[in-house]
Amino acid sequence: MARPEPTPAAAAITITVVGSDHGPYAMFDVVAVTTSGATLRGPLLLELGERLTLRLSRGGNSVDVPGRVGGVKKGDGHSEPTTDIIFDDGHGSRLSPIVG
Repeated sequence: MARPEPTPAAAAITITVVGSDHGPYAMFDVVAVTTSGATLRGPLLLELGERLTLRLSRGGNSVDVPGRVGGVKKGDGHSEPTTDIIFDDGHGSRLSPIVG
């Protein structure tokens, strides 16, 4: 099976956490993202229902979107945990230029 080509860096979506005391910081890798939510991979497990604001960026576009943790999966020793984020309603049109 042929391996898919990686997304060019300029076309890749990045997600950072927007904190109240700090500037945005990257703590997750993007697994998948839609206009309604994202699946993120990283070493931290967030609490189910925890609220956070994420900055989604692609190319020259960025948008801050509030959301909550909708699901978590622990790592299995070979992979890091994943976190499912559900974006608050009403942000889909703002996310369309980034998500595509």
